[in-house]
Amino acid sequence: MQRPRGTRDLFGEELRSVRHVTQVMRGVFRRYGYSEIETPIFEHLELFTKKSGANVVNQLYAFQDKSSRWLALRPELTAPAIRLYLNQLKSAPKPLKLFYLGNCFRYEEPQAGRWRQFLQSGVEIIGSARTEADAEVIALSDDVMRELGLTWRKLHIGNIRLLREVLSKAGVKGDAQDPIMRAIDSREEARLKDELDRVGVKGHEGDLIHALIKLHGDAKILDQAEKMVSGLPRAKVAVQKLRDILKQVKLLGVEDFSVDFGIARGLEYYTDTVFEFYVDDIQVAGGGRYDELIELLGGAPCQAVGVGIGVDRIAQILLKRKIGAASERLDCMVLPASEAMLDECLKIARELRAAGLAVDVDLMGRSLTKAISYADSREAEQVVIVGEKDLAAGEVTIRDMRTGVQEKIPRRELVERLRKH
Repeated sequence: MQRPRGTRDLFGEELRSVRHVTQVMRGVFRRYGYSEIETPIFEHLELFTKKSGANVVNQLYAFQDKSSRWLALRPELTAPAIRLYLNQLKSAPKPLKLFYLGNCFRYEEPQAGRWRQFLQSGVEIIGSARTEADAEVIALSDDVMRELGLTWRKLHIGNIRLLREVLSKAGVKGDAQDPIMRAIDSREEARLKDELDRVGVKGHEGDLIHALIKLHGDAKILDQAEKMVSGLPRAKVAVQKLRDILKQVKLLGVEDFSVDFGIARGLEYYTDTVFEFYVDDIQVAGGGRYDELIELLGGAPCQAVGVGIGVDRIAQILLKRKIGAASERLDCMVLPASEAMLDECLKIARELRAAGLAVDVDLMGRSLTKAISYADSREAEQVVIVGEKDLAAGEVTIRDMRTGVQEKIPRRELVERLRKH
């Protein structure tokens, strides 16, 4: 039997790296005042097709249950978080600040760094239209990267409103914009040209779309962007909001970023601010503002902004660069010098574990020499050897596995000695 295509078995250093990443993320999220939520692995299919349309089903694990209801394994976690908000948290004080970690599933062609089952984390701020909320989500994401040691990360910040307003002026509105936005997100010029031609966007608006998506640099390019969309009032407001956000992210400690108006994001529900993080040219996080999704899913109009972070991709990068997770070293192994000492070893192991130490006992009945070799393969810091004569004298032997030095100590001092070590 083989595992299903596009999935992985996690163990050893790879799993330790994933757990390290999630531990760091949880710590950052809680320091920013976010509360953890957990939603079902499967949801009603309509939750994911409401905005993206029926064609998205081809990218999902969708199925009918025994009552003929259409369900889907969740492909992302923002929509489930909003569904939870609408079901149970609408009356909570605003802004509502939520975070999550969970497995997602997409039926896509597996490739390097992309799996059909993957672990995603993220946060959502629900109920605030202010630019400080956008700035906080960006700063929080940057803090996650910093704490994980990803000092060479790249942050790109843009605003999707400019592109949407240009398309609206050209007569392309609502859901008709989505294929164009996906083409922009793909960064494939030929694909974008085909989509614009298909809906008849040519002339000034077509040229403006192409010019905007090539506009990237430092904050100074906002002046240029503002001139380019001078005839579009809502786009001009978006540029000013982006100015405020860039000022606020700096106040929150984010110094290294670039402005990029070519960011479109792959999900259709983004409306204004968008941002992406890259490490080694791999996108590891992305998010933005989605002020229309809550209303689309049946709620009263409510603003929201969030980010999704790829745990697996970050864990793989850290593993490749040997950053982060420590090995699962044992504090000690307790070894009997003879079979008659096994009961005493079990008692000692129980005492050491109760004291908070990571302890193992040889369960294979090996000779002492082979058991010490096994302890070395397990990367045990110390070995406690329990011999009949030593025990009769109230002593045990401690062996430092790094130096090979052995010494006898009183049995009653063993717990304190190992705790100090």
